[in-house]
Amino acid sequence: MTPFAAIAVKTLSAAGVAALLSVGAVSALAASPSPKPTPTATGTQQAAGDRHADRRAIRRAVVEAEADLLGIKPEQLLKDLKAGQKVSDLAKDKGMTKEQFETKLVANLKPRLEVLVDHKTITQAQADRVLDRIAKGYVPFWDGIHRRK
Repeated sequence: MTPFAAIAVKTLSAAGVAALLSVGAVSALAASPSPKPTPTATGTQQAAGDRHADRRAIRRAVVEAEADLLGIKPEQLLKDLKAGQKVSDLAKDKGMTKEQFETKLVANLKPRLEVLVDHKTITQAQADRVLDRIAKGYVPFWDGIHRRK
């Protein structure tokens, strides 16, 4: 066999094997249904193996509660925070001190977290920890968004 013929045989056999494998892989994927994402308490979808779904759900609840207190939509609050605004500035514009905002935030956030606990998105311990932190003076996004560098 000439070297040219050997290369041609190897190329054709490799292409044939690749074609067979791809057909087998495609038929195997078509036979087994893909996992469906599960809905969360707020109606959005998350991946089945999402490790931080609980953290995102808590963050979403906090943003919604803060936006509600400030009288704006959550999307607008996120947009303002990304633009460099701080919740402290927005609260000051509404005439609220940190203590007033903190008290109202705990009252507004508690039922939202209870829904997440009822839907088993977060645990009761996580909800209690968030409310306890806020009650002790930590208001999320009070000083804006802190990005990692």
